[in-house]
Amino acid sequence: MYKLWSLFGCWLLVLLHLSPLPTEAQSSKLEFSQRLSVFSNNLYNQLSLLKPEENVVFSPFSIQTCAAMARLGAKKETAAELDRGLGLVSDTKKMAESFHQALSTYKKSTILRIANRIYVMKGFKLHKDFNRLLTKQFLSSAESLDFGNNEKAAASINGWVAKKTNNLIKDVIDPSSLTTLTRIVLVNAIHFKGNWVHQFAVKATRAEPFYLNDEKSIKVPMMNIEQIFNHAQLPELDATALQLPYKDSDLSMLIILPNRKTGLPQLEGKLRSTQLSEITKKLNQTKVIVKLPKFKAELKMELKDVFQKLGMTRIFSTSADFSGMLQNPHELQISSIIHKTVIDVNEHGTEAATATAIITVARNAANGVYFYADHPFTYYILNKDNYVLFAGKLTKPKAEP
Repeated sequence: MYKLWSLFGCWLLVLLHLSPLPTEAQSSKLEFSQRLSVFSNNLYNQLSLLKPEENVVFSPFSIQTCAAMARLGAKKETAAELDRGLGLVSDTKKMAESFHQALSTYKKSTILRIANRIYVMKGFKLHKDFNRLLTKQFLSSAESLDFGNNEKAAASINGWVAKKTNNLIKDVIDPSSLTTLTRIVLVNAIHFKGNWVHQFAVKATRAEPFYLNDEKSIKVPMMNIEQIFNHAQLPELDATALQLPYKDSDLSMLIILPNRKTGLPQLEGKLRSTQLSEITKKLNQTKVIVKLPKFKAELKMELKDVFQKLGMTRIFSTSADFSGMLQNPHELQISSIIHKTVIDVNEHGTEAATATAIITVARNAANGVYFYADHPFTYYILNKDNYVLFAGKLTKPKAEP
């Protein structure tokens, strides 16, 4: 009996040493990641339903960040509604600190630039607490504009967005959306330009079929590489996963490919209840023979209907309470939420911005496993903590001319 207890004690001590309790910062990152993942899944579901046959790309992080900035000035049921719909913690200070932690991580990054800005109608002043949280926690700057002069105001906002996104996004605000009744415009801009750790040889790219379904295909520029990557078979999703890392960062593209050419809708359904962390922890390094199409995708959408379907309706109505935004009592409501994302994936890497006749199976082969992305798939750009910066699906790359 003594020996048995002695052995158990040593085993327990080893486990405690190898698996220390997470720090408060680690717990905060994990919770932020999980909440962002759920919000990302909900958004993806709505956008995919709206555009079932089209390419979709968006930035869950950008949308959540911008809406969270508005949440700082919300009160009572309006705040609670945003917390539920965005997947935020109800403690304002804790929520703001989580975003600060995420935004600060890339403050000095050379490949990922995130910028927040708030525009206020000339003659109005922000509430001190609201302005303090935006400036300190969301690293946001503020500017006064005359929205009544809508052409000039829109040009100013669009100019700032273009500058922050390397001119990928130029027309996020239409002048007609600004009026003398506009009081506040919140903007989040993200620009990402990353080179692959293992770049695809340009000379290896050639026209190959991309299957739209079991019978129809188009010729697209298909990139080819054989290299060691993180890879996983996902039988529970009837899919395989591949992770392509970017240089000089903790960012990567995670591609989830259904095993069947027409399997994307079924995969999307299963992903709705799947945390990305459940997938990334299954990845293992192995030699992979990869085929991946070059592609560009763009999406600009008014997200009002999407937000309403996610349960955020009060914010667009006269019952909205954003009394924490301005110094003087003023009835405010959100008129529109505009989101635009552009992504370009090629042999060298990925540039993205926002204001996203072979049935492929992973099988053992003499030189590694095969990952042929020659039919519709879903993809994510995320960091080591599984923060979803961009998400999307590719249903139809641009065909070869």
